[in-house]
Amino acid sequence: MKTTNLFDEIEQFLGRSRFAGERAWGRDLRTADIDVAEYDDEFVVMTDLPGFDREEIDVRARGDRLTIAAERDAEREDPDRRYLRRERRHESVTRSVNLPPTARSEDATATYRHGVLTATIPLDAPNADEGHRIDVN
Repeated sequence: MKTTNLFDEIEQFLGRSRFAGERAWGRDLRTADIDVAEYDDEFVVMTDLPGFDREEIDVRARGDRLTIAAERDAEREDPDRRYLRRERRHESVTRSVNLPPTARSEDATATYRHGVLTATIPLDAPNADEGHRIDVN
């Protein structure tokens, strides 16, 4: 009769293997998920950053790129706790987005609520030299 360890069974059920490297399943969190929207007067980037504090998030507009970076460390070690598996450690995520040519990055704003960062960059009006389009009936 073969005996198995409960943790080995769980690992096998979840598709993990202790011999398959650091993470043989799931998603590597080096980038953040984003939604990008462009309206007539603004460019909006919404970024999922759950679990980060405001102080751990850096938003920068340089030239024609918006870069969002966040970095945090897991909670301190507890000497009284015996971990069987410890995956929550240092985490760093980053994401960059090209800005439209009419973006006014110096007037950009950002808010962070419920794990979602929303960066809003105002856009200049379309080039007036192009004139006003007239619909043909």
